[in-house]
Amino acid sequence: MFHSGSIDLHRTFRDRDDESWLDILVSSLRIGEIDGVSMPGFPAEELQREIHGHSGEVSLHEAHAFFREVKSYAAFAGRPIAPHRTLLDFGCGWGRMLRLFMKDIEPARLFGADSTSRFLQEARRCNPAVNFLSCELVPPMILAPESLDYVVSWSVFSHLDEFLASRWVEEFARLLKPGGLLMMTTQSRRFIGFCAEQRLKRASGIRLDHPWHEACADSFVDETLENSRYEAGHFLHAASMQPPHPLSHYGEAIIPRGFVVKRWGHLFRMIEFLDNPVRLPQVLVVLQKPG
Repeated sequence: MFHSGSIDLHRTFRDRDDESWLDILVSSLRIGEIDGVSMPGFPAEELQREIHGHSGEVSLHEAHAFFREVKSYAAFAGRPIAPHRTLLDFGCGWGRMLRLFMKDIEPARLFGADSTSRFLQEARRCNPAVNFLSCELVPPMILAPESLDYVVSWSVFSHLDEFLASRWVEEFARLLKPGGLLMMTTQSRRFIGFCAEQRLKRASGIRLDHPWHEACADSFVDETLENSRYEAGHFLHAASMQPPHPLSHYGEAIIPRGFVVKRWGHLFRMIEFLDNPVRLPQVLVVLQKPG
C-alpha cells in the first residue's frame, strides 16, 4: 500500500503544532529528508502554477490556511481530525492539500481524487504514501458508501456548474458516514466585482497577469443582473465553453448561501458559510451529514 517512510512521517511529526508543520513543509521544498524522514516531493513549478496560479512556498501557505480552517471546523462540529479518520480531497491536483493532513491522519486513510490523469501521475510520483484515485467528470466514485469522515475540496466548486456541483454533493452524501463533514470552497459575491476589474484593466490596455484573469474578464458581464440573481439565491456560473463542448460544465462559479440551504439542505445541515477574505480568499462552506 505505502512505504514505511510514510509511517515514519506520521509518527515523527504527529505531535508538532500546525505552525511548526508548515515550517517543515516549506523546508521540504529544498531538503528531501528532515529528522530522518524522506519527505514527499514536488512537481515542476510550471505545473503548480498551471493549477493554482502560484507555486512553492506561496502555495503551501494557501494550503495551510485551508488546512487550519478544516481542522477548526471539524473540532467545532464534533468530528475532530484524528489518526483513525478517513479523508478525501476532491479535485486534489498534484496532492498539495493531502500532505498537510499526513501529520494528523494516517497516510493510508488519505485519498485524493482528480479527473486529470497527468495531475494524478505527478501526485503519485511525488507522494506514494497516500491513495490517489481517478474519477470521471460525473459520479459515482469507487469508494464504498459511508466510508469517509471528511470530504474537502479547495477551489473546485468555484468552477463546476450547477448540474455537476449538485451531482457531486449528492455523491458525497452517499460516501460520508453519518456526522461526516463536507468542507468546500466557492467564489464569493465579491468575485463579480473582481471580474469587472479585469474587464476594466483590459479595456484600459493593461496586460492581464494570467490566462485565468482573461477568463474572469469574460465572466459575469452584467453586474446588476448577477448581483440580483445572487440575492435571490441562484447558482451563478459563467461557462468556459458553450455546449456541447465538454468544458461547458466548467468555468467560474459563485454559490450563495441561499442556494446551499435550499437545494442541498435535505442532504446536509450547514455548519458555516465563511466569507472572510482575511482568513481565506474563497468562501468556505461547511456541511454536516445528519446522523
